[in-house]
Amino acid sequence: MVKRRTPPSALAANRTEPTQEEIEAFAAAAEGGSNTVKIQEPELNQNAIRDFKAMRVPFNEYEFRQLELACKLSGRSKLNFMRYAMLKLAKEIQSEEN
Repeated sequence: MVKRRTPPSALAANRTEPTQEEIEAFAAAAEGGSNTVKIQEPELNQNAIRDFKAMRVPFNEYEFRQLELACKLSGRSKLNFMRYAMLKLAKEIQSEEN
């Protein structure tokens, strides 16, 4: 089936001009004024499936041996140990800021 295309001039005719209130709200938000709309971050599930992001972490020999030793002593896998350490340090940093 052929896709019907509309020329750009027809698309421009359908556009509406912003109102003065919309212009003022945009300018205030751009300048960081008090009229800015606060966007709430979504509530994240800490037990969600781990398929959001992945990263490759290169180690030197010393760091890797320290990781292996810490995993043996704590009884955790390498990935679990790194996640645990990251979350623990993140919580400590956040509590220092507050």
